[in-house]
Amino acid sequence: MTEATEDFARLQGRRAASLAGYRRALPAALSVMPVGMLFGILAARSDWSWWEVLLVGLLGFTGSGQFAALPLSEGGAGFLTLLLVTASINSRYVPMALTTVDRLPERALDRACCAHMLGDEAYASERDDDGPGVVLRLRLMIFLAWVLTGVLGALLSRALPTAWLGDDLNLAFPASAVLLYLAMSQLRSRIGSLQHDRQMALMRIAFVVAGASGLILLLGPVYFWVPGVLLATWLLGRRRS
Repeated sequence: MTEATEDFARLQGRRAASLAGYRRALPAALSVMPVGMLFGILAARSDWSWWEVLLVGLLGFTGSGQFAALPLSEGGAGFLTLLLVTASINSRYVPMALTTVDRLPERALDRACCAHMLGDEAYASERDDDGPGVVLRLRLMIFLAWVLTGVLGALLSRALPTAWLGDDLNLAFPASAVLLYLAMSQLRSRIGSLQHDRQMALMRIAFVVAGASGLILLLGPVYFWVPGVLLATWLLGRRRS
C-alpha cells in the first residue's frame, strides 16, 4: 500500500510539473504566433511555398535568421551564404546552450531534439530546477507554435490585402514585450537566489551590458553579435568553473 501511494505521489508530481511547464510556455507561445504568421506571409509573397516555410521552420527555427534569409533569397544568394548568415545570427545560442546542458534528456534523440528547439523565449521561461521532461514539453510547445503559425501565414497570405501589412504595423512587438518580461523575471529570481556571490553576479551583468553597448557603438547592431557571444561565453565559462 505504501509503495502504491508513493508511486501515485510521484505520478502526481510529474503531472503537476508538466502542467507548470505548459503554463509557463503558454505566454511565450502566444507571443511568437503573430511573428510566425508575419514570416509566413512575407515568405509566401516572396514566392516561397508553404512546405518551404515548413521546412525552414522545422530545420532552422530562428526568427531573426529566417527573416534575414528572405531578402537574401530574393537577391539570389546561394545556400552557403544563407547558411553562414543564419549560423552567425544563431551564434548567440551558444552561451544559452552551455547553461542548459544539465536539463536535457538522457536519450540521444530526445537530447538532440530538445537542444535543437532552444530559443530565446524557451530559455527565458525555463528554470534551473526544471527536469528534462518539463524542458522538452516547454520547448516543444513554443517550437510548434512558431512552425505552425508560419505555415498558417503562408496559406493565408493570398487572402490578406497588402494594405493590412503596412510599415507601421509591428507584429513583432508582442514577442519582444513578453521576452523582455521573461528575461527580467529570470534575472531577478536568479540574482535573488544567490547567497554569497550576488555582488559578483551583478558585476558580471554590468560588465556584459557595458561590453555589449560598446560593441554596438563600435561595430553596429548587426556585427556586434559574434564578439558579444564570445564575451558572454567567456564569462559563463568562468562562472561554471
